[in-house]
Amino acid sequence: ATMMMFRLLLLLCHAMVTIGFISICSSVNYDHHHLTLSGDDDQACDEDTIITLPLDISCDVRSTARDLWGSPESVGSILMSSDHINDSGNILCHPNYQGEMPLPSSIPISQRFSYFEQQAQKGDPRAQHSIGLLLWNGFTSSTEQTSIDPEASAVWHAAAALQGNLDALAVFGGCLRTGTGVGKCKNIALGLRCIEYSASVGNPSGVNKKGAMMESNDDYFGAMRLYRECYEDESKRTNALLLFNLGYCLIHGDGVDNDVEEGEKIWRYAVVLAPEEGSEEAAWFLYQQYSERVDMEKARHYLDIAADLGLEDAVMERRDNS
Repeated sequence: ATMMMFRLLLLLCHAMVTIGFISICSSVNYDHHHLTLSGDDDQACDEDTIITLPLDISCDVRSTARDLWGSPESVGSILMSSDHINDSGNILCHPNYQGEMPLPSSIPISQRFSYFEQQAQKGDPRAQHSIGLLLWNGFTSSTEQTSIDPEASAVWHAAAALQGNLDALAVFGGCLRTGTGVGKCKNIALGLRCIEYSASVGNPSGVNKKGAMMESNDDYFGAMRLYRECYEDESKRTNALLLFNLGYCLIHGDGVDNDVEEGEKIWRYAVVLAPEEGSEEAAWFLYQQYSERVDMEKARHYLDIAADLGLEDAVMERRDNS
């Protein structure tokens, strides 16, 4: 029951934990179609792969972002260019600007916030999404966890969503749906539209958000189906949080026959994607799995990863075991 409550809290709070981690993860190439990381890349893409956000969502997100930033000039100062909107007013979702921003191997984890902040101010939507996650969890200091800042988090996610980052759009949708950090801008209908659209195009953060809502209504079969379809579709990108959710369902038999071996393998895939959101939960739960089997060498390995990623329970556990 404790483990289930822990996961529900992660799902409903967006599981937005630390972003920076170990340098090796910025260049790992895993033999799986979902798990190829290239670190810093500026690859060109086919214009046909750009997703055009529906006009109604585009207009409402633009209006809400301006309200949160205070003025069109304020929000305009942290946008890269006008390339994120077409002549009709639709937000364009460029494939090179999706997901979280990779932390370069030259940047230590202790400097991750300042690095992402600099890149966010320059207008990179991935950095804006990343700094929004850090602010949500209070990881703004190089030495300790500080108070969370849901208002600042929502503002940065709004900016990233305005520039077509679908992951940020899904997270921003969660803020709008629940009113977290957005005050009078709370808009349940718009929040649901943002989440539904992100999920409909196979964005993993959208799938995670929709799956979390389904699980909160005890529809574990529906949630599991969403996670698995996104994971198995080779044309879609996945992320560590989706892998964590899928692995959890498999290990605990939520909406599927339990398969501990497969679930743990998927959790290990999630850890490979560190410092992505969800990798720290996967590492923490792998620590628990190996501890139960008294495989303390592997248990310690995953405890160290979870603690280095900033998961509070893991930090305290490692301190107590020192």
